[in-house]
Amino acid sequence: MEAGPEETIQETPPAEAPPRERNPGGLFYECINCGSKISADQLAMTPEIKCPFCGYRILRKVRPPIVKHVKAR
Repeated sequence: MEAGPEETIQETPPAEAPPRERNPGGLFYECINCGSKISADQLAMTPEIKCPFCGYRILRKVRPPIVKHVKAR
């Protein structure tokens, strides 16, 4: 048997998972005080959880109007 050049197997590091993609509607919060709507991305840019317009610290999550029906067994 002939000893040929050894083939080196180069292992590539696993590719990083892409950031989680949000649905086109996005996730929105509404300020209880002034009623302004803030996206989750805008809220993530601020160091505190508060309304960027009035400074109020209580926000509620805006839920979609779609009602989910779950069939009970």
